[in-house]
Amino acid sequence: MRTDGSHKARSGDMMTDQVVPALQIASLSKTFSATVALNNVDLAVNRGRVLALLGPNGSGKSTLIRVLAGFYKPDDGARAWVDGESLDLGSAESAKARGLRFVHQDLGLIRELSVVDNVALTTGYHRSRTGRVLQRTQIANTEALLARFGIRLDVRAPLTGTSAVEQTCIAIARAMWDWGDGRRILVLDEPTAALPSREVARLFQVIREVRDRGHAVIYVSHRMDEVFEIADDVAVLRNGRLVGSGAVGEFTARDLVALIAGRFLSTVRDSPHAVGPEPTDPTAVLRVRGLRSRSLSGIDLHLQRGEILGVAGLVGSGREELPYVLAGAAPSSCIGRWSVNGKEVDPGPKNLSSEELGIAFVPAERDREGLIAEFSVTENLTLSALPTLRGRGGMLAKHRETREARRWLHDIGIDAETAERPITSLSGGNRQRVLLARCLYTNPRILVLAEPTAGVDVAARRALYALLEEKAAAGLSILICSSDVEDLVSLCHRVLVLERGRIRCELRRPSISADDILSETEGVTA
Repeated sequence: MRTDGSHKARSGDMMTDQVVPALQIASLSKTFSATVALNNVDLAVNRGRVLALLGPNGSGKSTLIRVLAGFYKPDDGARAWVDGESLDLGSAESAKARGLRFVHQDLGLIRELSVVDNVALTTGYHRSRTGRVLQRTQIANTEALLARFGIRLDVRAPLTGTSAVEQTCIAIARAMWDWGDGRRILVLDEPTAALPSREVARLFQVIREVRDRGHAVIYVSHRMDEVFEIADDVAVLRNGRLVGSGAVGEFTARDLVALIAGRFLSTVRDSPHAVGPEPTDPTAVLRVRGLRSRSLSGIDLHLQRGEILGVAGLVGSGREELPYVLAGAAPSSCIGRWSVNGKEVDPGPKNLSSEELGIAFVPAERDREGLIAEFSVTENLTLSALPTLRGRGGMLAKHRETREARRWLHDIGIDAETAERPITSLSGGNRQRVLLARCLYTNPRILVLAEPTAGVDVAARRALYALLEEKAAAGLSILICSSDVEDLVSLCHRVLVLERGRIRCELRRPSISADDILSETEGVTA
């Protein structure tokens, strides 16, 4: 077991002198401008083994996978080999030729097409000499391919009729269609994130079938129970560095959580930006009972006046959907009992998003879901308040709009001279502040935020924290759903940890630390 991230991994890690790794990486670094995403990483995975790749958000896992897939070019000096033969990192053609196969979280399947056609997108169609598709041959070969993985279904039917686990297994089978020589390396990026627990065992059967055929598997996951069930080896990234690696049996769950968290996270709460005072008004401005939706399985929660409530959880826990459901922005229907300011409301999207309820929402993907790239800073900031900016004849009072936008920009710490610039000219942190100002402009009672600091630098993050705490102290109730532990530790009075659609636990001060959150999120108990 190696857990010291201060020095480079030896080229022989996780292998004996007699074993040539299926994949070996040496001195892999990747920088984006001033950001170091990967820092001198050495890694090896052997044939007939499953390597679990772990790490917190921003640790470099996704960057490493994208380098292997040829999406990113690494920095100079990086080297890699497959079965001892050189791999051109950053080249999709080289990765494919060397047998690397990838199944991403977005499976790349087209639900409106049949299983046959989805598989053929990768394998190609069997054709006659005249170019006609040989449908019977195509169907028979698709059925035979899926049967290798224990998958039996109507391959002529659209994917819309298949379950989430069946779609994941189809994606794996499609990626491994040419697996006959046992020389493939299958990379799975959080394959169980969207799967109910009862279906994970079925997926693991497929992964074991791949492993037992002599292929190597890299398995990216956040779930500790899965790591100990499916993995043979483990490697942990943090801040772009490899901080631990070895056989799974050499680690306990708490060992891995400690590596993932790092001691520096335990001091986040003691950072210069301290959590604001506890709310003194016990009034519940929002109360939800028995909330059920596509990924939520019966959530009860309440939010007090002036409180900042955090929600943590792994991908697929329901954390991602909850803010959209609470804000009436979820595409799927939900059921439950709701009250806002003591008033019972119907949980339909039309009712939940009504202005009289006073709920404002900052979505997770600000550029795609919250901002209009073609609009100026002013136009984006005032978009939710246009009815209040009408002049005579109902026309927009441009002078008043500009004046109001400049006032808000000053209040949130952005140069007012940027008011007429395109929103895309601002940094990620400043775009987030503009979106937040648009919500606050409507004077809401409740503010719901999803991933509020994603892509935000340290200075902008601190400014956002200060703004949110100021508004909470003035009586605004805030709910933050975030995968960033620092958001939760630095801001929240309480944190709910979700697990597979339910509340696993509630953390209150002083028991809100990075270690507490990560241990509960990862399912590690004392």
